Amino acid sequence: MSDRFASAPRAEDVASLPYFDLVEHLRLSKVNPGHYLEVTPVLDREIAARSPIANYKCVKCGHGEFELQESRTARSLLGSVFGVESAKYTAVVCRRCSYTEFYSGRVSPEEQALDFLVGR
Repeated sequence: MSDRFASAPRAEDVASLPYFDLVEHLRLSKVNPGHYLEVTPVLDREIAARSPIANYKCVKCGHGEFELQESRTARSLLGSVFGVESAKYTAVVCRRCSYTEFYSGRVSPEEQALDFLVGR
């Protein structure tokens, strides 16, 4: 694990963290709640504020209802040969006009190992 996760971030630094660092710190706060006691509510609020669906409004037609869809793909030829899906995308699809926004995510090493073993 990287040194940037060696300690909990200060509450005033949370807003400047990249999204995936926020997610990792939130995961670590569940593993070691005492270590993150003061900053967990700040992490929760920041992740909620950055959510693409928090105050969803379609940029094309202005509609407020959407569907979420998830897709996983291999990033390399070798990954596709062995069935290891290392890229994850979440699609936010407008229910009125079907305009779609894609957001990239991360596939954990555990999920990649399971893909390899199961052969998804």
